[in-house]
Amino acid sequence: MPKKENQLFIYLAFASIYIVWGSTYYFIFLGLKTIPPFMLMGLRFVISGLLLLVLLKKQGNLQLPKQQDILKNALYGSLMLVGGTGSIMWAEQYVPTGIASILVCSLPFWFLVLDYPKWKENFSNISSLLGLIIGFSGIFILFGGNNSMVSTHFVLGICVIVIGGILWGLGSLFSRYHPTSLPTMMNVALQFISAAIVCLMISGFTNELEDFHIKNVSLISWLSTAYLGVFGILAYGAYVWLITKRSLIQVGTYVYINPVIAIFLGWMFAKEAISPKQLLALLIILIGVVLINWSEYRKKIFKQKINRLST
Repeated sequence: MPKKENQLFIYLAFASIYIVWGSTYYFIFLGLKTIPPFMLMGLRFVISGLLLLVLLKKQGNLQLPKQQDILKNALYGSLMLVGGTGSIMWAEQYVPTGIASILVCSLPFWFLVLDYPKWKENFSNISSLLGLIIGFSGIFILFGGNNSMVSTHFVLGICVIVIGGILWGLGSLFSRYHPTSLPTMMNVALQFISAAIVCLMISGFTNELEDFHIKNVSLISWLSTAYLGVFGILAYGAYVWLITKRSLIQVGTYVYINPVIAIFLGWMFAKEAISPKQLLALLIILIGVVLINWSEYRKKIFKQKINRLST
């Protein structure tokens, strides 16, 4: 792929994980109104996986994977999709969408802690560490004034999202350091299918099927599930591709943008109030994003100056 075209795809991929994933919190909220969490996860991943397989078949890129590739993708899909995304879906039964999106902002911390081969590089980058500290200060501001929401289920939901972030980080690192021999989209399809199977099995074990009746599912929930399934392909595929092109710290900056989108949608469509304190927190979070990428920006500017001098 030509350098300019590759750079354009990188920008589009970042836009996808920023905007699409930011909107999923609200659509998860709508889907959960009449569909239980693990069933919603399973349906979402089934739609995404089957659509990808059909697309790969039409393009002539569908291939029979090796057993090793199937097992790897089953592990990565279970960690990132069931553990990471699934934790958010389950927790949103008890945690508001805006708070859920904010909790995911702890993900860059887990990338720093869990990425052992890059400890020296990560912990020696002052701008990245400063960006994380400033970003977390914005998160603490957003949590201010929510003490009335504390309950056993609320705390449990928070713990589940934090654990899910750790699982997502592990899955991302494993897929980065132990890639398969398959193309990106084939990997994504297998991960979606694997996650769908696991979620539907959990749905059965937790007796969700006993109280689930298709006739009781609202049109809004069906449309939300379809949105999550279709656009989930775009965002997740962009993420899997990006972690092979950019550092996990840089790719992980989406967790700072997503709350901006999630809170805005909550304000616009769910009539959730936005206080000046929340706006200040979001501004601080964005400053953290800039600082995390500051070293990359400096390298790019320096490289451009060298190219200009050489020409």
